[in-house]
Amino acid sequence: MDHRELGRFVAWCGRERNVDEVSPAEVADYAQYIGLGGMESVQRLNPVKAFLGYWKTEGWIQNGLAAHLRLPRARRSSSGRRGPGSSNSPRESTQLSQEGYDRLVAQMVLLKEERASVVEDIRQAMADKDFRENAPLDAAKEKQGFVELRIRELEAALLNAQILGKGRAVPQRRSVVGAKVTLKDVNSGKKLVYVLVDVREADVSSGKISTSSPVGQALLDRAVGDEVRINVPKGTLHYLVERISR
Repeated sequence: MDHRELGRFVAWCGRERNVDEVSPAEVADYAQYIGLGGMESVQRLNPVKAFLGYWKTEGWIQNGLAAHLRLPRARRSSSGRRGPGSSNSPRESTQLSQEGYDRLVAQMVLLKEERASVVEDIRQAMADKDFRENAPLDAAKEKQGFVELRIRELEAALLNAQILGKGRAVPQRRSVVGAKVTLKDVNSGKKLVYVLVDVREADVSSGKISTSSPVGQALLDRAVGDEVRINVPKGTLHYLVERISR
């Protein structure tokens, strides 16, 4: 396992945090950051994916995070090296609930506070005049890059955010972002209810699943009566869509 890549990921999340505090959105944002490097980025994510899988195997986290460590499709190609601010590619709107939007705003505030802290860390590290082997300075500069990128990502998401309306449940013909999907497990008869959300709002424990996850992708653009089969590590899930509302 490449400890340098793990070090980058830990610095991104914060070295003083507990593993159960790491959110799917942070993992997804890290993948987007690494994705700026092009196709070789896939190899850089492999040790981090294994690391996150180990967390789940050991029972340190309840919900798997490795599924959120995926490169955006637009950045997988050799021409996909342009960042989110490229004028040659249109910005995609981020569909968020009001709660999700407010959460991103709060994250922005915290990141801007962290920005000032990182600048101070760099100032202190630069007090050591031997820059050739100044690990604290290297770490602080790398963290500064992470923080600045996350701020830009959040600014872009908030700028292009589409706030989803909230009211009484209204029947929906097909499942889209923001839809509540009621499913029946064909094998067990168990009923499940999922809300399809942007990766930044994903919270499996409360039934909010990312449309970037395998299950979320499989449930998009479905209609009542559709049968859905989803391949997962433990086998194949077989659902019947019983209700879609928003």
